[in-house]
Amino acid sequence: MSFRDRLSYDAEAGTYFDGDMRYIFIKPEAVMGIVLEMPAEQRPAVFEAMIRSVFTNGGKSAQSYKDAGAGASEALLAVIRETSGQLGWGDWDTVLTEDSLSVTVRNSPFAAGYGASDVPVCALIVGMLTAVSGMIFGAPTHVTETTCSATGADACQFEARIADTLGQ
Repeated sequence: MSFRDRLSYDAEAGTYFDGDMRYIFIKPEAVMGIVLEMPAEQRPAVFEAMIRSVFTNGGKSAQSYKDAGAGASEALLAVIRETSGQLGWGDWDTVLTEDSLSVTVRNSPFAAGYGASDVPVCALIVGMLTAVSGMIFGAPTHVTETTCSATGADACQFEARIADTLGQ
């Protein structure tokens, strides 16, 4: 069952739920505007906080998908690809090898919501991929956004590797 099929809306309460997980709709400009409201020297800390928050809270969603039957790596990635698009997080392609996960995201709402930048801005995707790749590899991972459409690239590209292989 897809994310959209699982989503329940209570008009009286004004809530959306997928099981016991609550969701909201919010414009990407509102989310990324929080970062832009910060002084430039504080923005890296805000991006790091976003990564940690999505790692923890988005990771709970990924764990629920895994527990619901998407335990195999490719099955989990299929659910993540499908759900990401249905959440408005862009169109995701994934390539899994023995020691890395490469992800291409076209139409990142975070890059679009942020606007032009000198640095990659898709911290929320980094956080989610950190959680998901850790589940896939069974070890802590390090995720890097190697290209970002906010910096002029055609798509956002991410690389996840087991942290120990990076000397971290």
